[in-house]
Amino acid sequence: MRPLAGTERRPTLTTETGAPIRALSFMVGEWGLDYTVTQHGHTTKTIRGIGSLRYLFNATYLTFDCQMLQKATGEMIAEAHAIFAWDKKSGQYRYYWFESSGNFLQATGILRDAHTLALEWQDIHCTQIFRRVSADAMYLEMRCPEQDLLLRVDFSRLSGGSQSA
Repeated sequence: MRPLAGTERRPTLTTETGAPIRALSFMVGEWGLDYTVTQHGHTTKTIRGIGSLRYLFNATYLTFDCQMLQKATGEMIAEAHAIFAWDKKSGQYRYYWFESSGNFLQATGILRDAHTLALEWQDIHCTQIFRRVSADAMYLEMRCPEQDLLLRVDFSRLSGGSQSA
């Protein structure tokens, strides 16, 4: 009996340990964040931040904590906490995003390759990718066609930041 269309399990990239969350090791570390927001043809680059991605419970989860700051003043605009989890049953990643404003969102995703995590956000119809550029750089790009929004966050590894679990 064949599975219904769209419900086939996708192959998963894993590391030598076989743990799907460890396949996200390219994201682990301490990062400087530089935000570029383009909406309705207008681009702003007034936000910077700091972020930390760390394993939790022996790499069962990956957490992402970040602070967004106004570039001109250094004033904190917002904080966020996120959790990446592997859903063994569905064969995909789950991403839970919590903001200091009280906003809560969730997404599901897959690894496109060893350096690219692709996510689909529920309820807001946006796609997002995390892509490693080098050992010390990656970016997040989020596209939301309904809002005519493109968010790009360039990550630069902070000196002394961990690169693995």
